[in-house]
Formats: sequence, C-alpha cells, structure tokens
Amino acid sequence: MDQAERKDTAQHALVYVGIAVGIVILLLLLWYAIDVALLAFIGVLLAVLLRSPADWLSSRTGWSEGWSLALVIVVLAALLATAGFFFGRAVAQQSGQLSEQLPQVLEKARERISQHELGKRMVESTETSESDTQFLTRGLRLVGSTFAALGSLVVVVFLAVFLAASPRTYVGGLLMLVAKRRRQRMREVLEEIGHVLQRWLVGQVILMAVVAALTGIGLTLLGVPFALPLALIAGLLEFVPYVGPIVAAIPALIVALSEGPQLALWVGVLYLAVQSVESYILTPLIQHRAVDLPPALILLAQVLMGVTAGPLGVIVATPLAAAALVAVKRLYVEDVLGDKPDEARPA
Repeated sequence: MDQAERKDTAQHALVYVGIAVGIVILLLLLWYAIDVALLAFIGVLLAVLLRSPADWLSSRTGWSEGWSLALVIVVLAALLATAGFFFGRAVAQQSGQLSEQLPQVLEKARERISQHELGKRMVESTETSESDTQFLTRGLRLVGSTFAALGSLVVVVFLAVFLAASPRTYVGGLLMLVAKRRRQRMREVLEEIGHVLQRWLVGQVILMAVVAALTGIGLTLLGVPFALPLALIAGLLEFVPYVGPIVAAIPALIVALSEGPQLALWVGVLYLAVQSVESYILTPLIQHRAVDLPPALILLAQVLMGVTAGPLGVIVATPLAAAALVAVKRLYVEDVLGDKPDEARPA
C-alpha cells in the first residue's frame, strides 16, 4: 500500500470515527434533554394535525397553503374561544371544587369500602397517609387546570405553526444529512410517516371528542358530581391507548363511591360501555386505515417511554411507535433485508 492509499484510508477512518463520536454526543444530548426532544415531537404532531385540514382545504379550493393554514388556525382559535366561553367557566369551577373536596371524597370512599370486611382489611393495609392525599390533591388540581397547563406550552404551539407553515424547508434541511443517493428514499419514508401520523392523529382527536361527550352525558344523567372535569379527563386520557381509559376511570369511581356503592357500580358500567363502543365500533371505523400497531407493541412502547421519560413519554409513546414502525419496515425490512412486510403478512 503506497503513501497515498494509506493517507486516504486514514482520512476515511477519521471520518467514521467523527461520525461515531457525533452520534454518541447526539444520543447523550437527547438522553439529558429528552423532555425537550419530546416537546419538540409534540410540536411536530401538532403541526401534522394543523396541516391535515389545511391540505384538504387547499386541494378543494385551490388556495395557497399559507392562506389555507391561516384560515384553519383562525377557525380553531374561534372554536376554542367559543368552547371556553360556554364550558370553560363550568369546567374550571367544578375542577376547583373537586380539588378542594378531594380529601373529603377520599374519606367517604374509604368509609364505604370499610363497611365490608374485605374492604376494611384493604383500607387498613393500604391506608392513605396525609402526604399521599396532598399528592393526589395536587395531581387532580393539575389535571383540572388543563387549559392553564396548555398555555405554558406556547413554545410548542409556535414551533408547530412554523413547521406547519413551511414543512418542506425543515424536511429539506433534514435530508441534507443523508447521502445524495438515499435522499429520495428517505423523503418517501418521511412522507409516509407524516401521512400515518396525520391519519392517526385525526382519528384520535375524533375518538377523544366522542369519548368525552359520551362520558359527560352519561355522568350527568347518573347525577355524578363534577361530571365535566371527569369527562374532560376521560377525553384527554383517550390519547393514551389501553392505559389512559383505565386511569381515567379511577377518579370517577372514587367520586361515585363517595356517593354510594350503587352509583359507583353504574359508573363502572358506563365507562365499560363507553370503552366497548370505542374499542369495537369507533376504532375499527376510524383508525383501521391509519396505523396497524399490535396491542403488545403499544403497551411495550408505553412502558419503555414511561421508564425513560415519565408521563410525557407515555403520552407520545403510541405515535412514536407508529413512526418507528414505518421506518423499520421501509428502511430495514425492505431496503436491507429485501423483504416486503405488507405482502408477507398472512391473510
């Protein structure tokens, strides 16, 4: 090997070492700033959600993407303002009352459970300390002030608007990091990921609205106190498949149990009925074409992201898993292994 070849080999080795070091540094930055990365991903999700009606409006009317997006943002802001005007005061009032009365509600629920021998043993073995009660109070107060919490994510909202206004600019910048011969393929994969997230998000928003409406109507008809914030919790937690609905039912059952065991039974039947309608009727109709994620994969993603990033990780686990599944199918299964996963799937 002559001197020129040795020099060329050394340069290639340095390039590979530099790439490896850069990847390690990037992973370390993501690990220590994972909350920021997840908030950025939420911004991407919101941008995808904004682009969906804007693209539809642009294709139907011939308007420019900018004007279509501006109209969508104005309409959404008007809808949120209208909802806040009619329901915001009631939700805030009931949420505040629920937060203030939570210790009494928990005490009444414990008394109801203690009336039975088995329940008495359970209460004695898992007696809630004063600090635990304060922790639960703070937690439900946080949930009750959802609109205020969303206001603190103004950076995410601006990020979403910027991304939605000019997605090609940011996609093009990302593609500059990929070798030229792979850019077209990467562009196709990114577009497919965008379409999958778009369909999943639109369907999920519809499911959240329906679940919140059905739960609110059912709780109101049953005469359950604090029906509006409990319905809001059920709708918001519908964003987290499988785990979210179970968590959403717990505060409703506690409130109902403080009023009486019969009411708690009917509330349990209500939540079971709503989730049955969602799982067996609405989800197959709305989400069957969006993304085909096995339940075990969703739960595994939620556990992994929950351990890694806490509650925020659980929230974005499903869309992250959907995006990762598309990338694995196209870039590894098809391009590396040469297989066609969609064709190989058994009928």
